[in-house]
Amino acid sequence: MNKLVILLFLFAVGSSMGWGIELFFRRFLDPVERKKKKWVNPGFLTGPCLPVYGFGLILLYALGHIELPMLDSNPFLQKLCIFLLMALAMTSVEFISGMIFIHGMHLQLWDYTPYWGNIKGVICPLFSLFWYVLAAFYYLCMHPRILTALDWLSRNLVFTWFIGWFYGILTIDLIYSFNVAGRLKAMADEYGVIIKCGAFKSKILDLQMEAKERTSLFVQTRMRTVSVREIFEQHRENFSIRIPHPIDAIKTKVKEHKKNHE
Repeated sequence: MNKLVILLFLFAVGSSMGWGIELFFRRFLDPVERKKKKWVNPGFLTGPCLPVYGFGLILLYALGHIELPMLDSNPFLQKLCIFLLMALAMTSVEFISGMIFIHGMHLQLWDYTPYWGNIKGVICPLFSLFWYVLAAFYYLCMHPRILTALDWLSRNLVFTWFIGWFYGILTIDLIYSFNVAGRLKAMADEYGVIIKCGAFKSKILDLQMEAKERTSLFVQTRMRTVSVREIFEQHRENFSIRIPHPIDAIKTKVKEHKKNHE
């Protein structure tokens, strides 16, 4: 089968499955989010798709073909090392993706600051462990069957229809979501902050529920620009982080220097 088709299929499956995993994880298992008892769309996109999981599944598929000949004498340890490599790779993808949005768009798509050992709020040991478990599940349960499934799907017209439908919808979603992200970035730049998207969407949902406005899980950000701005201006301290100005850093160092020499 064409390698490009394989990658497109893996990305589509990984993105869709990842969205479902995140949705249920945050609602029932996340130590922080589950206390809110709310269904919140976990993705940057409007629809049920998390691209980071799509890239992650492609990465897992590639790493699943790795062999560690130096550990052939101990198959159990060999598998554990492969799972570790997969978990580290997924953590790297998560970190790079998070930092691109923080520095490029001034948007923090997820927030791990409440968790021990977090780095910049985008990765932490707890979720690296989660990636390890997910990698083990993929390697043991999914990887051996993927090529067989792809071969079967490639001989069915439904497969081609699915790929075309998925990427057509994804293109429209990307255009809309980046338009929304551009407006949020403009507000973030205006106030010199980084917006925590999860907390922002959660606040919008709270206000909509208070106003008894019915809303779909997939259109929580589809509000008038003025309304979103009003919410941001009135409650921004709850879902934003001030971007430190270089002058502030210099002032802090001067104060510390004076204090040390008093």
